[in-house]
Amino acid sequence: MLVTKASKISLIYERYNAVFYAYTFLILFVIVFSIFFPVFRGHRNISNILVQITPLAIIAIGQTIVLIGGGVDLTIGAVISVTTVIAANFMGNSISEIFLGLLFIFGVAIFIGFVNGVVCNETNIPPLIATLGMANIVKGLNLLYKREPGGQIPDGLSNFILYKFSIFSTSIIIVIILYLFFIFFLSRSKFGLYTYAIGGNETYARMAGVNIKKVRIGTYIISAILASIAGIVIGSRTGSGSPLVGDGFLMDSLTAAIVGGTGFAGGSGFVVGAFAGASIVAIMSNALNISDVTPFYQYIAKGSILLVAMIINSQRKRK
Repeated sequence: MLVTKASKISLIYERYNAVFYAYTFLILFVIVFSIFFPVFRGHRNISNILVQITPLAIIAIGQTIVLIGGGVDLTIGAVISVTTVIAANFMGNSISEIFLGLLFIFGVAIFIGFVNGVVCNETNIPPLIATLGMANIVKGLNLLYKREPGGQIPDGLSNFILYKFSIFSTSIIIVIILYLFFIFFLSRSKFGLYTYAIGGNETYARMAGVNIKKVRIGTYIISAILASIAGIVIGSRTGSGSPLVGDGFLMDSLTAAIVGGTGFAGGSGFVVGAFAGASIVAIMSNALNISDVTPFYQYIAKGSILLVAMIINSQRKRK
């Protein structure tokens, strides 16, 4: 019995060790920054960190799911940007107008995700190139309509998203709900099982009767919808729409997912790890900001973390 329990513990650790590492690094980050930067642990700064984590934590879920399925989504930033532009320029102030605006936003996101999935399914173009091309198309159309920030997010929507109680807000509750749902969905549903299967070995998955095309399209649609939700949160915070506001979130989403233990090659990773990855990226940016470090060094730090995480993941997969 003791041997059985020990083997189960060993199996759990072997399966989730990347997630354990991610949360270990997160705890170390918090401890180190709290010691060296007293401002970091202040109530106001913690509230700011939660605000910074929220959109990144949301898009990290979608990027994680796409990566598990053997793809990659480079349209995340473009979807965030187009969402803020639509919300600021096409959405009215009444409840019905907000509802119709949200339907329009999600419809656009679903269309972009669907096209991503179809292109990846029906052509030999690698997902990296296919989604990069789609991202540029969406970004170009967005800039044709709105070349600079403008418009106004309806007060009713922004007040709801930003409503605060203590250090928490509605957006934080949305993040918690999304993580609970997708942790269960990916681990308990057939869709989740099939996503791991096609990412691990597409040939075997097809032989097992998995509808690869449908699952792949589903992963991209989920990613696009989550990016649009993040765009709504960002737009509510800024108060206007911007055709370029999502650009900085593309690499951050990849970094968050990979630091959270998701392999770039597909077939491995867990949604729960994405939150740790998003938190590490947001906390690192916050610590560099409050320490008055030149913003350019943030790119170096984020790039270094991404590179180290990919090296660790590749070594782990090789073993």
